[in-house]
Amino acid sequence: MKKILVPTDFSEYAMNAAKYAAEIARKFEARIYFLHIVDMPAVETGIIPGQTRADIAEGLFILKKVKKDFRELFAQDFLKGLNVAEAVQFDGVYESVVEQAKKHEIDLIVMGTHGSSGYVNDFFIGSNTDKIVRLSETPVLTVRDEVKSPSFKNIVFASDFGEGVEASFVGIGKLIKLFDAKVEMVRIITRDDFYYAAPMLSLMEDFAKRQAIKNYECHVFSAETVQDGINEFAQFKNADLITTITHGRRGLAKLINGSVTSDLMKKSPLPILSVRAHNK
Repeated sequence: MKKILVPTDFSEYAMNAAKYAAEIARKFEARIYFLHIVDMPAVETGIIPGQTRADIAEGLFILKKVKKDFRELFAQDFLKGLNVAEAVQFDGVYESVVEQAKKHEIDLIVMGTHGSSGYVNDFFIGSNTDKIVRLSETPVLTVRDEVKSPSFKNIVFASDFGEGVEASFVGIGKLIKLFDAKVEMVRIITRDDFYYAAPMLSLMEDFAKRQAIKNYECHVFSAETVQDGINEFAQFKNADLITTITHGRRGLAKLINGSVTSDLMKKSPLPILSVRAHNK
């Protein structure tokens, strides 16, 4: 873990993500790249056809404010002693995040979320949020609330342990090993997706052995919905982090898909780490 990307709009929720990213960066001596996206393309050049002097003046004012916001952010105590950098982009949210992640060979993206209504101040909204989580090649960790004294010792991995999960687990497995964490592996069952416990637990045990997970427990947990089950189980286990594999629109499996992950991000008080499934 050497490079972390934190998209920010300097809001309270982005600050929660920054604090969590700082704890990870301090633990692994990683560099944090803070990214702010301005919705005024090429405003520095003033060469957009039809652009007026007022547009240019407004753009310069916005850039000046962004610089001030970055100075205030970097002056925060929780960032002292850390290696940080800033970037300002003018493309769309998804395009900017993907571009910066590739450019800097980012290991982890950490983003702040805003409860049930999505991302605050329209910095990340609806389709942008889902698109980043669903399609990003880089693992995405979302943080809704401020996490006091973050710990990375007890991690929930929710899956159906079906086809495609093993190949996609690699990214999560690396972080689990880095954190030296215990893994609470769980298969949520509902009335619409019932599965007998004994064969599922056996499947999970085999999965753990193939993945060389040393400190783990296997669970089958019933709930009204998958989202509720993951949250209830994580609270029951006093977990520090929830991890999922997001299967996007065409699921390799039924358990975790884009809508489930999106709902978790909005409702769970715990950070959510999502890794994109590798389609075969």
